[in-house]
Amino acid sequence: MATPDAVRDAPPEGPAPKQRQKAGTYSGRLLLRMPRTLHEELAKASERDGVSLNQFITGVLASAVDWRNENAQAGDRPRGGRPRGMAILLAANLVLVGLAAAAAIGFLIAAWLS
Repeated sequence: MATPDAVRDAPPEGPAPKQRQKAGTYSGRLLLRMPRTLHEELAKASERDGVSLNQFITGVLASAVDWRNENAQAGDRPRGGRPRGMAILLAANLVLVGLAAAAAIGFLIAAWLS
């Protein structure tokens, strides 16, 4: 994985890109070309985290430049928190632990009464 320093210090590839944006105007959209294998690895990592590929790459890029939420407008902030799949697994785990505890108490009471 490239470090922020490597990305910043990398020489430009090919001819200089055309300057299409005026200073200070950014749409939030970016067309990015990458090797297919990198695209595949990023997609797999985003699936493991339970987020969209766009959300995953945005988070990785934000951490690479030490982007802080207080520097962005509310609409531009990446959504934090736990992926939904993890919340479901935690809730299911809590239910199973509760059922196991109730069964254990039931077995103790039955053993005590007999």
